[in-house]
Amino acid sequence: MHSEHPKIRQFFPLVTESLAKGLTALSNEDYSYESPAIEVYAQEVFSRVSEIDNAFKNMSIAIEYLKKTDHPGSGYSFSEHHAFHIENFLLRLTGVVDRSYLLAGSTMLMENSKIEKLGGKRTVNKELQSFSPCSVEILKRMEGAIDHLRTPRNKVAHQAGFSSKNLSVLQTIENSESDSISVRQITEIMSYEKIKDVVIEESVDQFDAVIPIMDGLVEELIDSLSFVYDGLLKMHITSQGTRTQ
Repeated sequence: MHSEHPKIRQFFPLVTESLAKGLTALSNEDYSYESPAIEVYAQEVFSRVSEIDNAFKNMSIAIEYLKKTDHPGSGYSFSEHHAFHIENFLLRLTGVVDRSYLLAGSTMLMENSKIEKLGGKRTVNKELQSFSPCSVEILKRMEGAIDHLRTPRNKVAHQAGFSSKNLSVLQTIENSESDSISVRQITEIMSYEKIKDVVIEESVDQFDAVIPIMDGLVEELIDSLSFVYDGLLKMHITSQGTRTQ
């Protein structure tokens, strides 16, 4: 979990203080409350990292289901389940990149209205060029790591759905009468169960391998931005010490 990264975990006390104030206000039916800027910042950064973690969690769940050979009790076919979880994985994968850009933008104190809208990634990238060139390079490597999956991802995003040659073969078998000539011709070459095994192996090998790569790049991104977190917290601690003197 990237929220456990030491440079992110150091924000925990500030995030806790901010949340406590919010809950106190809510319990008093007060829907507005004030927190110091550093607490607001800490909560924003922590939320961005949590969003990235959530995307990784959902990718791992998708992989778990992609390894299943059947779905007992379901009214949907194996190929329908499999395609659904592939589509979910692809969308979550690009979500990691998108949310990493948002983390960089929030780290630089950029307004959400600017970085969350269409074209926000370009806006973040432009600001990041001078702010942290190292971070720009890491985000570029992130984009490159999933470039081979961009075409199927774009098809899914535009409602075309995921398809592959072997998955189409399974769909043909599932949608035909079990004793039809077309089904017999296919299953005489390779059984339905064997084709399922091939489809599963094909999906898991392709998608599972990208998770640790992306995980490591997110770790690198946080490291590259940590000079900001350390600097702000140092200033906060210094100001707190000055006030108590």
